[in-house]
Amino acid sequence: MLNIKKLTVAATLVLTLTGCAGAGPKQTGGQLLGGAAGALLGSQFGGGSGRLVGVAIGAMAGSYLGGTIGYQMDEKDKQLAKHTMLDTLEKAPDYQEHGWKNPNNNHSGSFKVTRTQELSAQNLVCRDYVSTVMIDGKQEKVQGRACRDIRDSRAAWRIES
Repeated sequence: MLNIKKLTVAATLVLTLTGCAGAGPKQTGGQLLGGAAGALLGSQFGGGSGRLVGVAIGAMAGSYLGGTIGYQMDEKDKQLAKHTMLDTLEKAPDYQEHGWKNPNNNHSGSFKVTRTQELSAQNLVCRDYVSTVMIDGKQEKVQGRACRDIRDSRAAWRIES
């Protein structure tokens, strides 16, 4: 319950403090994802009201970085990143990094699964991952988890966190 409150506060802060005037969908999406990741990271520090400050600072910093990176990713970047992510989730063993590079603009990134876990009671297989994007010398790393139904080998991967 506390995590839901943190995410709600973080999302509200991101939307309120960063604004969307003049932002395109790439930048706004990057801001929201970066803000959420920053809020989760910030929530790991402090206690009580100090933790809330950590969430706010993390949300703002993540939002700024995510917006900057998201703004600069073009459709080819997104397509390459998505293909690499799905291919890695499907086929790669843990800790094997797969990369992508857009020859049109030299943007690049990588995707690596760090842990695979079968949750038999829930009929899920989940894979924790680290995704890295490098654009114009700026690097952004995002950690998360993707899961899918183990009963269907063609089931779509869902980002859990």
